Amino acid sequence: MKELFQKRVGDIYDLTPKGVQVINEGPNAYSKATAPISSKDRDWSTKDIANLWVGLIVSIAVYQVASGLLVAGMNWYEALFTIILGHTIVMGVAIIIGHYGTRYGMTYPLLGKIIFGPKGLIFPSIVRGILGVFWFGVQAWIGGQATFIIISTLFPSFSELEFIGYFISFIIFWIINVYIAASGNKAVKYLEGFSAPVLILLSFVVIIWGFSTANWSLDTLLSAKVLDSKEGVGFWELFWPALSAMIAFDGGIALSMPDFTRNCFKQRNQIVGQLISAPLMTGYISFVGICGTAGAYLAFNKEIWEPAIIVGNFESSFIRILFSLFIIFAVLTTNVAGNLIPPINIVATYVRGRLSYKAVSIITASLALLARPWDSLSSAYHLIFDVTQLLGALLGPLTGIYIVSYLFELNKEIDMVDAFKTTEGKYYYNNGWNIKACILFIIFTAIIFVSKEMPSLHFIFDNSYVYGVIVTGVIYWLMLKLDNK
Repeated sequence: MKELFQKRVGDIYDLTPKGVQVINEGPNAYSKATAPISSKDRDWSTKDIANLWVGLIVSIAVYQVASGLLVAGMNWYEALFTIILGHTIVMGVAIIIGHYGTRYGMTYPLLGKIIFGPKGLIFPSIVRGILGVFWFGVQAWIGGQATFIIISTLFPSFSELEFIGYFISFIIFWIINVYIAASGNKAVKYLEGFSAPVLILLSFVVIIWGFSTANWSLDTLLSAKVLDSKEGVGFWELFWPALSAMIAFDGGIALSMPDFTRNCFKQRNQIVGQLISAPLMTGYISFVGICGTAGAYLAFNKEIWEPAIIVGNFESSFIRILFSLFIIFAVLTTNVAGNLIPPINIVATYVRGRLSYKAVSIITASLALLARPWDSLSSAYHLIFDVTQLLGALLGPLTGIYIVSYLFELNKEIDMVDAFKTTEGKYYYNNGWNIKACILFIIFTAIIFVSKEMPSLHFIFDNSYVYGVIVTGVIYWLMLKLDNK
């Protein structure tokens, strides 16, 4: 019977017209925004997924993380190793969850509904929505800083507005992001494809500039005082919380990969594209951050972790504008695909066609004002070891449940008709709630947050994402085993 409603085409399952008819016979979450992308409409190849990660990783946020770890106390090769390792580990999550997107063409919010139930979906929706809106606000503020430099360079009196000027620039950049997101996945694909080579070229210029400040000596550049370990700060003291923060940094994007892998022709596209692009680009942009930080120290005698601030120290109008444009491009490619589209898709799932996609985009993006991004960027240490760990406390337990449920509870086999039903079906569980998943998520998330305030348990908070994924995943797997006995 199931074959009447969904048919397999290579790596992909297509929902049949009969399947859509059955879905529409009762309350459902099916709409233009949530409908699976059919095999004939897929247009993303390995190159497109690779370009997506170029845009996501070749970003100002990753640059600032590399720079921030240096300011926090690591030396340059310790920071580089930690960042690459963290971003490589999270690829495992991205590939597993991305498998669902390619196989069924469905969105991340629908996977949450399948695993937690239509009512229990509120938990993953709130978490992913908070993460997306928060990072969107932070990135938009960074892009706004670059916009402020361009406007101030062209109109010097604009700089006198100070915070108001930055806020106006933030709103201008916010509008650009919303316009691209509202234009849909094809606009994101074109943005990533156009920007990827540009970002690689312009970021390479940062490396060249760093070398120029060191009289073209790699040894002199990498010997800059800012790249040395800080006295009194041990590597292992920073490594484990930093590694967890690095994994959590892209944890939200990894969880939302179905929103992009659903466009792929086959599984090989998303697997190879991610494995090739993400680790290489992480190492590359991290090294750019190292060179930029060292160059800024040698050129201006300052420890500067924000690239927009570095650009503001140049006297040349051409350099200020060129590198501000680089920052804007780098933020756009990360912000739209990785931060804004996932929460937009979540809201679209809940409104079920009652609002247009453009209206949903505007409403979702407006929530970024509540994130107060100017506070989150107050210091490198605060962003990496406090803010990111707090986000990891939400993401870790959720991710552990997702992985175990998709691989072992669902066995990667999903009934697409039942996936859209909201008042019945195999994914309705107990009156709309998957009690096991919901309770486990609440309990372990609470434990992580409590551990932040307890010195004896603070190691749990310092490794919130890793502990969340492993412990919650193992417990959920054991719960499944007990249910099957």
